[in-house]
Amino acid sequence: MSLNKHIFANYTGVVVTTLLTFLVVPFYLKWLGPDAYGLIGIATMIQAWTMLLNAGFGPVAGRQAAQAQGGTASWQETSRFIRTIDWLVAGLSLPIVFTVFFSRHWLAEHWLEKNSLGTETVALSLVLLILMTVIRLATSVSRGVIANLEEQVWLNINLVIFNVWRYGVSLPIVYFWPNVNVLFVWWLFITALEYLSAQAKISVSIPVPIPFFVFDTSELKKHGKMATTLVVTSGILIVVTNLDKLLLASLLPLANYGYFSIAALLASSVLILAQPIAQAFQPRLTKAYASGGMEAACNEFRQCTHWTVLLVFPVGAVIFAMPESILTIWTHDHLVAVNAANILRGYVLGSTLFAVGSLLYVMQVAMGNVSWHLRSNLIFAAILFPGLPLMVSKYGAEGAAWLWAGFNFVLFVVWNVFLLRKLLKPLFPQWILIDTLLPMLVSFAIALSTNYLFINNTESISYMLMIVISLSLFIFSVLWFLTKEKKNEREIEQTRMS
Repeated sequence: MSLNKHIFANYTGVVVTTLLTFLVVPFYLKWLGPDAYGLIGIATMIQAWTMLLNAGFGPVAGRQAAQAQGGTASWQETSRFIRTIDWLVAGLSLPIVFTVFFSRHWLAEHWLEKNSLGTETVALSLVLLILMTVIRLATSVSRGVIANLEEQVWLNINLVIFNVWRYGVSLPIVYFWPNVNVLFVWWLFITALEYLSAQAKISVSIPVPIPFFVFDTSELKKHGKMATTLVVTSGILIVVTNLDKLLLASLLPLANYGYFSIAALLASSVLILAQPIAQAFQPRLTKAYASGGMEAACNEFRQCTHWTVLLVFPVGAVIFAMPESILTIWTHDHLVAVNAANILRGYVLGSTLFAVGSLLYVMQVAMGNVSWHLRSNLIFAAILFPGLPLMVSKYGAEGAAWLWAGFNFVLFVVWNVFLLRKLLKPLFPQWILIDTLLPMLVSFAIALSTNYLFINNTESISYMLMIVISLSLFIFSVLWFLTKEKKNEREIEQTRMS
């Protein structure tokens, strides 16, 4: 199936999921209250851990599946390796589940700040949340395998179906039973069904039977270096990218944490937009590097960057320039918009840089060399571990947001230049200067100028919405023209050299 169909399918899944996630927020706030939404915000944080943990397991299993489909690996070995990863995830998850279960009352009383829900309600919520997280982690590993088998249309149809059930059907449930734990039980049920459907798809997609009771240590050893590096890296990344949220959960009342979560959720939209592009290109990059070497992989990688820039920068720039307007459009609550605007601005700038910079991680996975990714996360942790508690205690959520933005800017410019020169010399310096930073500066300059000229001091939601949509499309058009011109120049140069 063509790349365009995969990208379209991935974005269909992302758009539907994102719309459902955003549309239910006002109803959850109204029917459950801000305290309960604070718990939903914690649920969102924990679900984000799943995505990061999957960065340790999914790419390894998926890469092996892509190689088997390309004829460079055995299906028998691949099937045993996939099941071994499943059991490894289960074994690592059990101690976490038991720890949360036996400490649930202590966490409810000492970790989370004052709320109106009661200790028992919060304690049960934490147990339900950790169970959901474990199952979603196992599901995300399976989805990584399916994606690398290039079954991405099925994958996104499946995603849409289950998210309609998860979010859409939850509205009448919450309306008639306005209890946060009723919602979490429903989510847990849907999550379990989603896992079973992914397992069934793998069984019919792989041309050999997958043994159920198998734990092949030889397969783990074969992929041990890469798997261990990714797992350790993902663990560090989980702590680093969620330390601010953990600290704020203990410092803010649940109601205020709910408002903070709204800003964090909106900022994550740029990461959500980047994910389908990386998912579509990951198997292509893996196959290109295995069959054509560095040059073929770099050509695919620049295409991947092109699509990511087109989709991520317009959204990131508009949110950065108009955070208060966009929050008002979404929540219809001016007080929330005013309080969360600066938080949103810092987080969306950092997330935009993070989304594009993480493409180099996708390339490293394709190459089978992720040791430098581990080193970058160790540097990340060494700086943010001492810095975040200080910024959060002194400046609260805004301090955490701007530290995230500043550090990601330094990481993007300094570390990525080093990485390109070390591992990906054919991409230096064009990727950092021409492919990414130039279109980003153009996008943010257009958005900030437009906000100053047209949005300032308006209170009309319909007018703000019109400007936001029109501006996003305009920036997309400008970037399309810029990147198309650069692409044509590269093709002419390659033709002349050949």
